[in-house]
Amino acid sequence: MNKKRSTLIPILLVTIVVVACAPLLLWFRSRPLLQLKVFESDVYNLEMSYQITVLLLAVIVIGIVYGLAGKGGLRYLDLKKRDGKIRSEPWIGIKPKETETWKHLGLNFAVIITLVTAVVIYFQVVHGETVRLELYPGVILILVFALMNAFSEEIIFRFSFVAVVGNYGLSPYIAQGLAAAIFGAVHYFGHPGGIPGVFMAAFIGWFLAKSMLETRGFFWALAIHFLQDVLIFSALFMK
Repeated sequence: MNKKRSTLIPILLVTIVVVACAPLLLWFRSRPLLQLKVFESDVYNLEMSYQITVLLLAVIVIGIVYGLAGKGGLRYLDLKKRDGKIRSEPWIGIKPKETETWKHLGLNFAVIITLVTAVVIYFQVVHGETVRLELYPGVILILVFALMNAFSEEIIFRFSFVAVVGNYGLSPYIAQGLAAAIFGAVHYFGHPGGIPGVFMAAFIGWFLAKSMLETRGFFWALAIHFLQDVLIFSALFMK
């Protein structure tokens, strides 16, 4: 009983940390710690201020995870590890063949999730709007913001759970379930938003946590999230 309790305490603590981070992200969206004036556009300045603020929060989360899981937890930050055995999930249609690994599944789902995100974003953000895209610095900033946002959110909402669960040998479904629930709830107020946004973000949270656990790396989670954020920032900046 004591051993079971001692393994559940770290996941309880990291859950408290992540849940506390969720309202902070909403707060920082309009009130970032830094108030940068780098660009002529207030939209760019606010986004850069927000992304740097959240990046600092992500660094703090990495420190907390290190305190809970040690160096063993940090191994999930490896960007070189992008392959591994796929755990079958028949209920969602993931039934890998003997020769299929994460190199195949990661690429396939990167395409599928990106296409679905494009459709949802189009109807929620772009449809019916007059759009234009500033090539410079707009396109460059889209890529920069997408990478920063993807990294920070993967650290806070995925890596935190995966590192602790993986280090203490808990069920992978704990990390996947928590990642899905919290990431989905946060996106009720995000882009895509509302109920469709919640379900879509919950699935992405679940899937990307699965990718980290089974590849023992950060590559697919960061890459797939980055692609989604490129679409989202493109749509927001085109309005």
